[in-house]
Amino acid sequence: MVNRITIWLFSFCVGAISAVFWPRLPSKSELFLLIALVILLLTILATYHRFALSPTTKLKPEHIPRQIPCQYASEASLYTFNRNLYKVSSLRLFPLSRRSVAFLSMLVASGALTGVLMEASVGYYHYAWQLPKDKIQKDIILQARVLSGGCIPNPKGPVHKKSLDTSLNTSINTFTEVKSHRYMVEFIAPNDTEQSPQSTFIEGLAGKKGRLTAPTINDSNQLDENSCLHNGDIFLALVKLKPSYSTQNPVGANQQKHLMADNVHVTGYIKKLYFAHVSHRHSFRLRMASVLNELRGNNLQWWQALLLGLRGGFTPLHWELLQVTGTGHLFSISGMHLGVVAGYVLLFCCCIVYLKAQLSSAFSALFGSTKLSQSLFKREHLLASYINYRHLVISIVWIGCGLYTLLSGLALPVVRAYVLLTVASVLTLLCFTYRPLHLAVAMVAVSIALFPLSILSASFYLSVSAVLYIWFLVARFRLSTQSFVKTLFSLQILLSIFMIPVTVIFFSTFSVVGLLANIIAVPIITLLLPPALLVLLILTLLKMNSVGENRVDTSGNASIISEVSEFCISAVEKLFSYLDTVMTWLIEFLKILARYENASIDINLDAKAAVCALAFMFLLIGPRWRYKKVALIVLLVPFLTLRVPGNPKQWNVHVLDAGQASAIAVVKAGRALVIDSGASYRGVAYTASEVLLPLLNKLGVESIDYVFHTHKDNDHAGGKATVANSDLASRALWFSPTEGCEQGKTEKWQGLRIDILWPLPGNSTNDNNHSCVIKISDAFNSILLPGDIERSTEYALLNTVSAATTNQSAEDAKVSFKSVTPTLTVDADILIAPHHGSNTSSTSVFVRQVNPKAIIITQGFENRWKFPALPVIQRYEALGVPYYLSSYHGYIKVTLGSSTVCMLSKWLNSRFENDYCNHNVVIQSQRFDLNERWYLKAIYPSHL
Repeated sequence: MVNRITIWLFSFCVGAISAVFWPRLPSKSELFLLIALVILLLTILATYHRFALSPTTKLKPEHIPRQIPCQYASEASLYTFNRNLYKVSSLRLFPLSRRSVAFLSMLVASGALTGVLMEASVGYYHYAWQLPKDKIQKDIILQARVLSGGCIPNPKGPVHKKSLDTSLNTSINTFTEVKSHRYMVEFIAPNDTEQSPQSTFIEGLAGKKGRLTAPTINDSNQLDENSCLHNGDIFLALVKLKPSYSTQNPVGANQQKHLMADNVHVTGYIKKLYFAHVSHRHSFRLRMASVLNELRGNNLQWWQALLLGLRGGFTPLHWELLQVTGTGHLFSISGMHLGVVAGYVLLFCCCIVYLKAQLSSAFSALFGSTKLSQSLFKREHLLASYINYRHLVISIVWIGCGLYTLLSGLALPVVRAYVLLTVASVLTLLCFTYRPLHLAVAMVAVSIALFPLSILSASFYLSVSAVLYIWFLVARFRLSTQSFVKTLFSLQILLSIFMIPVTVIFFSTFSVVGLLANIIAVPIITLLLPPALLVLLILTLLKMNSVGENRVDTSGNASIISEVSEFCISAVEKLFSYLDTVMTWLIEFLKILARYENASIDINLDAKAAVCALAFMFLLIGPRWRYKKVALIVLLVPFLTLRVPGNPKQWNVHVLDAGQASAIAVVKAGRALVIDSGASYRGVAYTASEVLLPLLNKLGVESIDYVFHTHKDNDHAGGKATVANSDLASRALWFSPTEGCEQGKTEKWQGLRIDILWPLPGNSTNDNNHSCVIKISDAFNSILLPGDIERSTEYALLNTVSAATTNQSAEDAKVSFKSVTPTLTVDADILIAPHHGSNTSSTSVFVRQVNPKAIIITQGFENRWKFPALPVIQRYEALGVPYYLSSYHGYIKVTLGSSTVCMLSKWLNSRFENDYCNHNVVIQSQRFDLNERWYLKAIYPSHL
């Protein structure tokens, strides 16, 4: 029975996780068909189990399991699991008849279809409510509750409060600025009884989650108890909302996927916070954070992350240190931390039980013949008959871990680990015999059932992989037979090696020093966590008690109690200072490791290749079987084809989804040229650092030869410094409207011709209308990149270069074009829309003269300028030119110069109506061709 349940749960997990790869949700008819199939299969299974597997069926004596006492059942099953895991013959207990095969097939199918049905239902439920179009980017007043991201209150009064999303390195007394930070909120129904501004009613919004960005606060006097939002606070604010959405690129963080995993429906920002209508509701966890924030220490931001899971105080330098050393999991509360707490609670309980036994023995030895001793002995045995100490210890551990889960803020990785502990505890208390495999499958299934969208988060796979690896490695290498220290040391080394493919899949990086860093850091964190948590808990209780007594008791006793309390607080703070010193040593050690030049390596490995590497490692140390060598060779094929040279005539244009900005790269034969580098916000050029350069590394680009910034605006040249500081651009030639860009100049690059069509020679202006206009072409195809030129420059450009002679109309003839440089033409197969599709550009005359086969518009989702303008789209449609929006299609890849690619793309992507393939030109988009997923739903601009 247990095996059947495990098989069904495993199939359920596989079916649910398959939702990660769905291009779309099942249609309603398919959904009803799934429901019917699940009901039918479950009915057949129930009937089969009732009649074909009735209790009257007798097993042979050798198949009847030996009875094992309850308290030893789990240990015996674990021993059997370790002994038989790598004996393939042990899996064949009974010959499978046709009836058994049919039963097993229905069992697997019903489990998988149930998982599919659950995820599809959750997807439909999530998309059942969407923000109304008339409320997008509109001023509305809403009431909400802060779930996370709030400030830390200071119990001493209205002095500096540090935001959880700002750096905690800043001294409390030298505070000057708080950067804008993000609140995760839950919207609640407006309360009309209060004297407050009229809230905007949006049907269905109550109960939905959102992410709101707060404005930057520069005045430290504003950060008092009445203006700083904390976790749990209920507030009223004037906000602007839009659907949860983000850019889509082959590399970089997928924010839209993360928002879906957190079940976030809307994002936006707070324009005005009504301070008088903020209801502060501080939790005990928030009080602990406040007390910790008061302590004197050099590592408060590290303690906030380790003890309470508050990592908003980390700066980019902190994140870089964790990434380079591979120790990020230590400062993110997870199952490992819960396991440490469970271990210490268990150790404490065992010490109490041992101490009780020793005291009982000593008492019996001293007073064994007395009536008092005999009476106590009888009472002890009577108590033992009613209380099972093993069950009592398990219950205490479970309760202690539950309290720690609450202190962590119900972090999802901790909750998953607590689910595992709960399942194991319940099975043990019920004397249910299980193996680690059964427990692991049950844990994953329960986690998916409780948090269906967690399959979209990296933490789910990291947590599950770590747990499964531990059990697998302990069984495979028989680590349980070794000494405790040797077991931990061996397990840490093996776990670090096996987690490499999983880490590469989600973070595209591998820490070379991570093994050494974790060997040192894991034991230190294991020793620091419980005492530091206990110290913080005692300090919080003491300070809460001292404040309460000072308010109530005004007599002389208050001074005595206060002195005792101050002494205890001073002693505990002294202990914390020692712990902080150890933390300082650990951080300094990590910094030393991070200084090595090759401390970490960026591995831009395809997810499929990483999965093959993971399977290869499992098979390599797994049991022997007939086709093991063949399977290992097959799994190496993806790595053998990584450096296969491409078509030398083919070149690609990569239009990045950079929001309301522009970033384009042209790649051919391992070389690249860059046209614009995206925007920079608060000194961080995210597109250049996290998308453009990593994409070029992933494509195997060896060098950037040319860098064109069409003009100086931030949305085009914001990443200039980032690109300049990269090793790829160390020998690049740089062009701008005032440096190198002048009409008539031509460059030869990798068999391509680069023509500069604008501005005119001698230009000294660096603005929209003097943008670099670049045309890149080979013998057959070309692309025109006009920057941000507008109507006047389009006319001037057409007057100075030759236009295409085809597709001219009477309207074109009304404008006199006198060519100054007849060798230059504006006609091109692909046109990057001028000025992001503004109404002051893309004139009908200009578009006709260019005569493009397709137009690509770089613009941000629901941008404030409402680009592209509706009249511009109408012009494109009137001319019959297909167009692509970067906000709607995401990253766009244009492949030119290969008819084979065009034919193959037509065959592979014929189902995509947005795929363009003509004249040796292939256009593919991230959302519809390269990575179409139901949870990355494309949203068309609401103003079009």
